[in-house]
Amino acid sequence: MENKNPYVSIVIPTYNEEVRKDKMEEHLKSIGNYFNEKGLNYEIIIALDGPKDNTSAIVKEHANNLPNVKVLDRKENRGKGFTLRESMVRAEGDIILFTDMDGATPIRMLDKFLPKFQDENYDIVIGSRDMEESQVKVRQPKWKEFLGNAGNLMIQMVGGLWGMKDTQCGFKAFTREAVKDIVPRTTVDRWGLDFELLMIGKKLGYKTVEVPVEWIDSGESTVGISGYISTFKDLFSVRWNMIKGVYQLDKKVEDLKK
Repeated sequence: MENKNPYVSIVIPTYNEEVRKDKMEEHLKSIGNYFNEKGLNYEIIIALDGPKDNTSAIVKEHANNLPNVKVLDRKENRGKGFTLRESMVRAEGDIILFTDMDGATPIRMLDKFLPKFQDENYDIVIGSRDMEESQVKVRQPKWKEFLGNAGNLMIQMVGGLWGMKDTQCGFKAFTREAVKDIVPRTTVDRWGLDFELLMIGKKLGYKTVEVPVEWIDSGESTVGISGYISTFKDLFSVRWNMIKGVYQLDKKVEDLKK
């Protein structure tokens, strides 16, 4: 039976995942088991970003066999940022979490997020692989770690996100109110959406906290060197948009000029 009023929406942007279809099934089942044990209503939104392999058919099979799964099936590849923007605004949960299909951060890490919303009134909670208490059980290749660390320093400097040790971890949660106010303002279609969300959220005054999470490198990432270059380009584009006033931070979402 599908819940009409989910407490948590899990949004999963999905591209070519056929190569790890077993991990996909394991991840989706783990999400269902987690929320059933917690006794919390939930929905899973799998947002297909125009996959070129058999991912679409695999996802639809899972959707037929698992409860509370919705599929947004777009045939054209537009990028992770576009996919998240498209799907997050459709989520109905009080808390909206996006995560990766490989389950690199297990859903049980939400145990660390929920008290931040419920007891401490945070609006945005982001997972971090780089805090002292973080548990990175399988590390990325050295070249990816180097680029990731260098990139994070640049994001902190250029993006004005000082103190955020890991802006790119794909495990982030927002209140529905924050999503409605922030996401429609975003412009980035690919990897830079993570810091664009955080930069806009900070400017709008949303209360944000970073928490340590467990993380396992799947070893099958589709992000190559071109992805890092694209992300750096996005960073300066977002900064320039901020300077030009593209995000119209002084206006309510319903009054934004398109």
